Amino acid sequence: MSSSHFPQCSPYVRRNAQFGRTLSRRLVGSSAQEAAGRDRLSALSDDLLHRILGPLDARLAAGQCSLLSRRWRHVWATMPRVTLLGHASERFGDSLLLLRDDASKLRVLTLHSANTDHFAHQRRWLRHVASRSIRVLDITLGTAYHFELPDCVFNCATLEEITVSVLAVRQVVAPKSVCLPLLKKLRLHYMQLSDPSVADKLSSGCPAVEELDLSRCSLGVFRISSDTVKTLSVTACDYSEIDVSAPNVVSLKLSVAGRVKLDAMPSLLSAWVSVSCDAIKPHAADRHDFLDALCNAQHLELLRFGSLLKDMMDKPVTEGPTFCKLKTLYLGEWLVVDFYRPFAYFLNRAPNLATLSLDQWKLYEENNGKISGPAYFRGKSTEKLNLPSVLSSDLEILRLRISKGDDAGEFSTLRRMLKEKTKPKEMEVVWF
Repeated sequence: MSSSHFPQCSPYVRRNAQFGRTLSRRLVGSSAQEAAGRDRLSALSDDLLHRILGPLDARLAAGQCSLLSRRWRHVWATMPRVTLLGHASERFGDSLLLLRDDASKLRVLTLHSANTDHFAHQRRWLRHVASRSIRVLDITLGTAYHFELPDCVFNCATLEEITVSVLAVRQVVAPKSVCLPLLKKLRLHYMQLSDPSVADKLSSGCPAVEELDLSRCSLGVFRISSDTVKTLSVTACDYSEIDVSAPNVVSLKLSVAGRVKLDAMPSLLSAWVSVSCDAIKPHAADRHDFLDALCNAQHLELLRFGSLLKDMMDKPVTEGPTFCKLKTLYLGEWLVVDFYRPFAYFLNRAPNLATLSLDQWKLYEENNGKISGPAYFRGKSTEKLNLPSVLSSDLEILRLRISKGDDAGEFSTLRRMLKEKTKPKEMEVVWF
């Protein structure tokens, strides 16, 4: 299109337009240069800088990050949260912890130990922070050598949270004494607590603990007694016997690996119970006593429960507890036929059940699709399925996640029975 189609501008208008564009470019360039020269990071508050630097390795916070801002060159030394990885040198750790101004309170220390050459000064660091009002200790031991935790870790009047994790060989925990009056959370992973006195010391020395998490630990004969614990987790642990008296537990996670006895838990809302293959043995009725403790739960997740329940109910002392508060039930089993016993059991004892899930996937996922365990619990079902339902109303949701394996033929029987007994408003079936 030719320029004749547009109105012609006077030379005066064109000169003013050009001047405006030039002035605009100069102003924009000036603002950009001013912004580039201004250190905006230095304008951040100390609290915000501490939040940014705290999760980082202290060497990174003190070194490379200090190049980002003039104020960052010194703010790392006053951080209330410090992370020291295994390669932190003795000189650096001493400067950061031992020479720290007492006015700059250290509240959280994360320590990763992997080098035996550093054990001596790392223990010295722990002794120092334990005497300086530390609140949270997160210790990870990534070594096959024994790292002896100083007793002061278990005798710190200000600690509110302790996490000790081991990545290699189980570490023995045998403190001479335990005095943690403010401790709220205790998490121990891959530790050896087989000395029965350790459990007694932890129970008496942690009067305020609310969360107790034991994972992959060796416990031997272990007793947990606490009126304050609200969240209790004992998973993937080795033990011959475990006895729990914790009436105020709200959330429970338990791997059944030996004899289990749970006292009443009237405050229980949710529970996850997984039965290991080694715990599924004939005549288990006299080895486990925990069904009564689960009867107040509103949400239950039970893995490999069918065969253990069968053994427990072969010679029942009583008819069994009623699960009047149960709203959601998840059952995870190897085979479709293994759902029959727990399904029938809870159908007749959980009148307010609203959501039922039967799932084979989680156990397949745990074992890479390979069925394992005693051969006696893989047989065909001999259950009589003509059991009356006592559900006060129809199920809201019924979910099935079933394998296309050798027992797929049992699925049609199970599905027909479930639709007949529960009359679900919503039904979801997933094959894998």
